[in-house]
Amino acid sequence: MLRYWFRSAPLDRTCALLLGLCSLVGGVTLAWHHPWWPTTAWVAFALWGLVVAWRPGIWLLGVPACVGFLNFSPWTGWLVFDEYDLLLLATLSGGYLRWALCPPAGPQAPAPRALRLFTALLGGFGLLALFRGIGDAGGMAFDWFAGYTDALNSVRIFKSLGFALLFVPLLEQEMARSAAHASQRLANGMVAGLAVVTLAVVWERAAFPGLLNFTSNYRTSALFWEMHVGGAALDGYLALSAPFAVWAVLSARRPVVWAGAAALALLAAYAVLTGFARGVYFAIAAALLMLGVLLQAQASSVPAQDLLTSPWGGRHTGDWRAKASLVLVLALVMEVVAVLGTGSFMAERLTSTHRDLASRWEHWQRGLAVLDSPADWWMGKGLGRLPAHYAKQGPWGEFPGSARLREEPGSGGAPRYFLTIWGPPTVQTWGGQYAMTQRVNPVFKGRHQVRVDIRVQRSTLVRINLCERHLLYEGACQTASRWVMPHGTGWQSLALPLQGAALEGGPWYAPRLAMLSLSVLNAGGSADFDHLRLLGPLQHDLLQNGSFSQGLAGWFPAAQSYFLPWHLDNLYLEILVERGMTGLLLWLALLGYALWQLVGKPARLRPLSPYLAASLCAALSLGLVSSLMDVPRIAFLLYFLTFFSIQTCTQTGGTPALNRQGLAAREKSQTPRRPSAQT
Repeated sequence: MLRYWFRSAPLDRTCALLLGLCSLVGGVTLAWHHPWWPTTAWVAFALWGLVVAWRPGIWLLGVPACVGFLNFSPWTGWLVFDEYDLLLLATLSGGYLRWALCPPAGPQAPAPRALRLFTALLGGFGLLALFRGIGDAGGMAFDWFAGYTDALNSVRIFKSLGFALLFVPLLEQEMARSAAHASQRLANGMVAGLAVVTLAVVWERAAFPGLLNFTSNYRTSALFWEMHVGGAALDGYLALSAPFAVWAVLSARRPVVWAGAAALALLAAYAVLTGFARGVYFAIAAALLMLGVLLQAQASSVPAQDLLTSPWGGRHTGDWRAKASLVLVLALVMEVVAVLGTGSFMAERLTSTHRDLASRWEHWQRGLAVLDSPADWWMGKGLGRLPAHYAKQGPWGEFPGSARLREEPGSGGAPRYFLTIWGPPTVQTWGGQYAMTQRVNPVFKGRHQVRVDIRVQRSTLVRINLCERHLLYEGACQTASRWVMPHGTGWQSLALPLQGAALEGGPWYAPRLAMLSLSVLNAGGSADFDHLRLLGPLQHDLLQNGSFSQGLAGWFPAAQSYFLPWHLDNLYLEILVERGMTGLLLWLALLGYALWQLVGKPARLRPLSPYLAASLCAALSLGLVSSLMDVPRIAFLLYFLTFFSIQTCTQTGGTPALNRQGLAAREKSQTPRRPSAQT
């Protein structure tokens, strides 16, 4: 790898073999330790690695397509690792092992030396921030179920940059093979991923608040389980992918394909609008405006005879596209009016903008207050350390609760594992807003009962809920609340009947997920839980790992309403706090360089350049009011699109000087009318 970054020669077979083997070992280890499905995970890992090695370039479609759904944290209990890591490791192992065994034919023009040195500097400083984070947490302590205050949270934040850097040589190889095919695959992958996410949004809203309910304060999270403590995962994904919905519409050649792309555009608009996030509205509106300007500039650089057959020039052909596009625009306008004009929830949010901005400003000041030395300002506290330091500053920043797996000697000398849950340290208002949860399936329509061994050191109010719940918002619930008093012998066994309406499960086309949650309601209280059982009318246990013998497998923390300690709600301040001014300047230089190249000549004439520029600008705009680096999947996608953009510009810059007509003709000849057989 060092040879690649610091010399002009491309990555040699030895380095490729080393990287491929390391990725293979890492993926196999991760799959083997999967909490519930190790065999399935291992088989899927092996199959995808073989596919990548067999069909080079197909990973450019699969990697972005899976960003929005390949994570099963509520079922596994993993926070640091997830199934998307397995996909990336399989891709790296297949790509690099193929490189080592079958080197690419022909010479490859490497990226400019200055760019490679800068990228190496970015990676090196990322490693420094990783080590600072681990040291700040007290040193490395490995735990498959580590949380946000543990040292492994630094690894969780770093892996997005680390994975993206490892993909740079593979990106360069694919761009050298065929920039047009690489762009086509990437765009198709972004469109496929957006389709999955928008369908998940439609299902969630149909199952819970209702598709046409725009007055409820329900805000969707789709399949981004990282939002279990709030955050802007879905917002970030929509900002990055929305421009590719426009690409799908403009690049469609046949009416059937165009109709599918138009449906996707309507679904994407629905997902954006029903998120009720003002930052997303602004970011996507600004990005689409920029996209229109760049597409117009691109069209003006193409000869008239080529403009007639280009996607942007389709409006001049006078065929079905003009009428269909007009219908689509009218449908989008009606959708905006229906969501924003008839619902009171968004109107309430708009009227409270000034008050929200004042509270956000106060939140940012508290976040910056964790930087208490010149070294912190220049180098940062370390990756992943914002939550722990923010919560230490006082009652207004404390966590609403916490949980940890613990052990003690059991009968026969074997350790006894149990779960300890704490309520908020001092602020009673936040009691019950943090819980340990488990997905429950199936749930019966009758009454349920919980049996549990519990231990407290002082009088503690415990609540157990069984609710129809996707992630953040509860529907119908059956509940048991009990003040538990200390018992002379420690542990006591309780049978708690759950009271409340029957869980209906939702309509067949939009079934509702059910979730059991354990929480402590009183400030300063804590309780130990063990041997949990959830019994339905048939008296069968519906829980997995109720004795915690498999660690926290199946148990997932989730917060409600109060999320301040976990997010700074500003991308730039988030980077400043954890990576310092140096890290922020390096990151801004990377994004700035990519954007400068995308909008400059001749790279802006590449078919995908306007969409990439709009995507990056949407993320940067959203970053003014949202954090993105604390969601590894979104951060990786942002880095991945940035490095892809740089490779696009590098390949363009490496060609001989061409006039507008010549470059446009070349791009036209390279751009396939439909996905190739290799895709």
